[in-house]
Amino acid sequence: MKGGSRQGQSSTRGSSAGTGRSVTLVTNKYGVRPPQNGSLATQLQPSQAEFSGRTPGPVVACARGSRPSSPLWRTVVQRGQSVIVKSTDYVASASDEGVLRLPGRTELEPQMVTSVFGYARNLLEKYHVGRVIGAGSFGVVRECVEKATGRVNAVKTIPKVPKRGLPTPRYLLKLRTEVEIMQQLGYSLDAVNLRDVFEDNDAIHLVMELCEGGALLERIEAHKYSEKYIARLTRSILRFISQCHAKGIIYRDVKPDNFLFLRHDDESPLKATDFGLSIRHWPDEPKLTSRSGTPAYMAPELVLQSYDEKCDIWSVGMLTYQLLTGRFPFWEDVRSQTLSDVWKAILTQDVNWNAPELKQLSPSAVDLLKRLLQRDPAMRPSAFVALEHPWLSEDGRARDLPLQGSVVQRLQRFSTFGHLKQLVLKMIVDEIQDEGKQGKAPASRKARAALGNLQDLFNEIDTDSSGAITLEELSAGLRRQGYVLADNEIENLMRRVDFDHNGTVDLSEFITTLMDWDQVQGEQGWQVYLDHAFRKMDHDGDGYISLDELLAQLPPLRPAPGVGSLAQVVSGAAAALGFSRGYDGDAERLAEAKLMLREADINGDGKISREEFFDLLKESHAPDSLSFYDDRLSITSDGRASAVMGQQNRQAAAKL
Repeated sequence: MKGGSRQGQSSTRGSSAGTGRSVTLVTNKYGVRPPQNGSLATQLQPSQAEFSGRTPGPVVACARGSRPSSPLWRTVVQRGQSVIVKSTDYVASASDEGVLRLPGRTELEPQMVTSVFGYARNLLEKYHVGRVIGAGSFGVVRECVEKATGRVNAVKTIPKVPKRGLPTPRYLLKLRTEVEIMQQLGYSLDAVNLRDVFEDNDAIHLVMELCEGGALLERIEAHKYSEKYIARLTRSILRFISQCHAKGIIYRDVKPDNFLFLRHDDESPLKATDFGLSIRHWPDEPKLTSRSGTPAYMAPELVLQSYDEKCDIWSVGMLTYQLLTGRFPFWEDVRSQTLSDVWKAILTQDVNWNAPELKQLSPSAVDLLKRLLQRDPAMRPSAFVALEHPWLSEDGRARDLPLQGSVVQRLQRFSTFGHLKQLVLKMIVDEIQDEGKQGKAPASRKARAALGNLQDLFNEIDTDSSGAITLEELSAGLRRQGYVLADNEIENLMRRVDFDHNGTVDLSEFITTLMDWDQVQGEQGWQVYLDHAFRKMDHDGDGYISLDELLAQLPPLRPAPGVGSLAQVVSGAAAALGFSRGYDGDAERLAEAKLMLREADINGDGKISREEFFDLLKESHAPDSLSFYDDRLSITSDGRASAVMGQQNRQAAAKL
């Protein structure tokens, strides 16, 4: 379905015969016909002995940096070899209650899922919900207007009871995963922004940025575009996939329907949407086995049910081939193919690199396609490496942008951190600032040095010298520097930078957001800051941060009339982080604390150990480079970034 778009495509769901694995069978031009005999070709499915009647094996330790292993692995035999794989793809936490803790395939009655997630239940109080603008197999998308601002959004409604069959704990966990991943990645300018989440007895409702420019393939089919333009789109898609992989997320559904244009003009940014098949998985964890995605874009290893994040790279290759040539590498029209035919071609058929449609492309474009469509995932580049391919930098963009051009990238990267991580980083900035005020020797010299440089940059944007940056000042400052952003995009970034939601950004918030944390983490003093933060949150000193201790970091409910302003009620680091918006009920507040707990509780025991806490704040398990995020700098005819800044600001930014 087309979340956030005015237009939708229908799709249906099916299962691969003999395995019960869910796959997406889309009915548009890049879909497939179901198998005529109702079963898959035998050579495309594992033996029944491998995928039926299994019992979970013993707990297997899994190296994941310093992360504790999860008791969710098992050993299976695949193609004659013993392989460690994940036992399940969606996992409940010990802090979850009720139906989410039941076995994943348990069939639930509709009355058992009326109140599950703890999301706010007042959608119609905040929004006018209007006409249907899209529909799909999982629900509908409607236009909605925020009553307080008049902003037009889209609201995607997903039923808690699927169209076919009864809900299960696994289905509910899948819905929650979709919401949480969109909450995390939606502040990237390469993804549709999720503004609000609600639930009622029957459904969840995702209020998101409205993309009016249509889906990717619709635009490409309507006009003839240059390789340069396709390269820009491919770079945007790979940036988004890089962001996913840096956060331990596999997208699993790269296809044209899931990338939308914000506007109708050719300069419109492209945004990823629909995280319904996304899953959390780190590169060094055991392989995944659940077959999920759109068949024509599935990687060979996903068809064979033993895969990792490299499956997304193959899908990008299939999509890029389609954008450049107007067809797939294996089929002129995939709609005429059965599911068995599609998977057999993916597994066995060679790409004809001498095909007529490829003769029209540059050698560099063909070279990238060859790399992305390597059948062996070990030979495929990572998203990070693929972004460095010459074809993606031959569109006039300078390879090395000036450092002052990284502000928007830093804003995005920080915004995609989880709330717990943001809270701890804010606590660390407060401690660094206190060290300076008290004349103490800094635990991190790089952090202390960065404070002065960021202060200079802050002063350049704070034009009225009030000590706080307003939305108008941030907007004007970014545009003076040559950034190209829509008004709503600047507002979305402001929401994440303005931690206390008072309408301005103070110096502490500014520093927390723009600090180069990777450099600070490389110093020995980093451990000192983490230890202090852990002790502050571990109130009872038992060596763990509990759900109750996380709740203590959150503000109370909204004060009753006459009690005073919320700012008078809220105090401490949580208020500085931005939870001072308050909560409409205990359930919403508890849901926020549980979300923070799941962010670090890797082994699912319902509490955060010191090891898990330190691991959350250490350098990324996968690269999370600024180059993964759209710089949004305008580019001049000579290929240089246009950043119209004062000389003083250039010098300050260059020191960051």
